[in-house]
Amino acid sequence: MDNNLNVKILESYVEIDKIHDDINNKIFNFITKANELVELSEDDYQIEKTLMLNKISLKGYVLDSDLCNQLAENNINDYSIDELKNYLDQYEKSFNTDCSKYLLALSLYEIIEDIEKQADSKIDLEISELSSIVSNIKDVKNVGKNEYENLYYKLKTQVDSYFKNNRLDEKSYNACIQILNDIFNFYISGYPNIPDEYLYHEDN
Repeated sequence: MDNNLNVKILESYVEIDKIHDDINNKIFNFITKANELVELSEDDYQIEKTLMLNKISLKGYVLDSDLCNQLAENNINDYSIDELKNYLDQYEKSFNTDCSKYLLALSLYEIIEDIEKQADSKIDLEISELSSIVSNIKDVKNVGKNEYENLYYKLKTQVDSYFKNNRLDEKSYNACIQILNDIFNFYISGYPNIPDEYLYHEDN
């Protein structure tokens, strides 16, 4: 039994699990604030299923604002989120108007970017940790979707052989399989989706 390997895998698994929980908390935080925006915008903004669709929707919502229309008329079309926040602050003061819903939309956009970054770093960590057992785990980044199944079973066989040869105990083996599954789920399905119960349905 390779005790060092088992300890290393379980420590990594705890760290990965923490990141996973943190991502879930951020998604919940996004949903809570997004519901506020649905109300503030009087349903102009709706929560979408995927993070990408929410980014598109939030961007569209902000670009449709009076301020952004005014910027476009002045040929100011290239600005960062921070610059736009400053423009909104100035606009609020100049026109004595409330731009809080647009500032909220920008903060939601930033939460999504943060979730995406964290999901990417979690997968990088998982791939890096499994590479000590599965030599060609990085192949998952380059193969076509139609090759995922074959590659998955090839990689799983390598993890299985560590277990059969008593180099991994059962707990570490299960952790490795969960990490492997998580990596493939990410490459097949992408970033986590917003759960259905938080989406707007016509029949409500």
